[in-house]
Amino acid sequence: MVTVLIFIYFISAITNSKRVVIFSGVLISSLLYPLTFVFVLMLAFLITQYKHFLYNREVMLALVFLLFISLKNSFLPIDIRGDLLGLSFVLFQSCYYIKEEISLYTMVSRLSFFPQMYCGPVVKSSDFIRNKKMNIKSLALYHIIFSVGLFYKTYITHITHYVYANDDSLLNSIYWWAYMYSDFLSWSLMGIGIAGLSGFKMPISFKSPFFSKNISQFYRRWNITIYQWCIDFIKVKIYNKFWAYTNIGFATASLALWHGLGFNFILFGLFNFIYFFFQNKIKKKNKLLWGSQIIYYAFIGFLFNGFLPSNLIPIISNWSYFTLWFLCISIMLFFDYKSFSLVRKTINRHPYFVIMLCLSFVVFTLFFRKVDGQFYYAQF
Repeated sequence: MVTVLIFIYFISAITNSKRVVIFSGVLISSLLYPLTFVFVLMLAFLITQYKHFLYNREVMLALVFLLFISLKNSFLPIDIRGDLLGLSFVLFQSCYYIKEEISLYTMVSRLSFFPQMYCGPVVKSSDFIRNKKMNIKSLALYHIIFSVGLFYKTYITHITHYVYANDDSLLNSIYWWAYMYSDFLSWSLMGIGIAGLSGFKMPISFKSPFFSKNISQFYRRWNITIYQWCIDFIKVKIYNKFWAYTNIGFATASLALWHGLGFNFILFGLFNFIYFFFQNKIKKKNKLLWGSQIIYYAFIGFLFNGFLPSNLIPIISNWSYFTLWFLCISIMLFFDYKSFSLVRKTINRHPYFVIMLCLSFVVFTLFFRKVDGQFYYAQF
């Protein structure tokens, strides 16, 4: 999978062509995930042919899609779900096309755009507009975005996964967050970087989520486009002073349904819903609010995974990996906190050097990396 993305990255970097990159993405999607591609064709055909019937029924369609995704993730074996990789994002994204005047070919090409299809972000039609004013600084920015994503996947995700998979202590929830974030962020950055090199400005999926003071802010920064999809389509018409909080609570809880109808996911969604209102009650008590958010990170992973720790204290069998884990976390948090200012300064001063450095790193990683890795959310 990483090799495929590197291949498309070089095509995008060399050609900067919208048509070539889209064609390559669609071709690779059809070859690697033909089952998902068939669904894309069927879905695009149904939407374009029955748009008049679906008009003003997009909320109903979104609920049907969410239920379908939940059933798929609940009852299909993981190996079959792997063959349907990207289907969730395709269904989420297609809801935005119901009220758009768009041809069948354009819809298929956008829904099956490989760098973005299988790991997001969920792109609206208005976001799929090519920026024709690409300068050297813009290109350098997207080279960095792709390279950072590649670095996360091939190095940081490898470390965070090893520690998470080999520890069943009370810290397992923290290890799980680190692994899931590094893995999801890596694929997302690579997709955004490839699209950006061809002029497509994709929306970001994450925005320093672990610097959030409550779970409402956390989900507005974590998997941003899917949370926005829930806000746009999963609405409850309760006209009182709490209606906004109710809708945000339902959106947060409905994210759990994406993962399936398992008892642990239902509890996860219910807990998010209740915890949102609890934090809203203590929103003026900053210290208590920050403390509650730390507790959320420390224990929600157990609820999501349906897992209880076997040990209170981690048993460290490999100190080198444990030390590298701390280094990886420090890099991720530092990147979240200082990335924008550092990247902008570097690009403004040395854009050509940045591009050459990124290209050299990608080439090195292509030939000398030891791990490839599966996308974490492939099972969902």
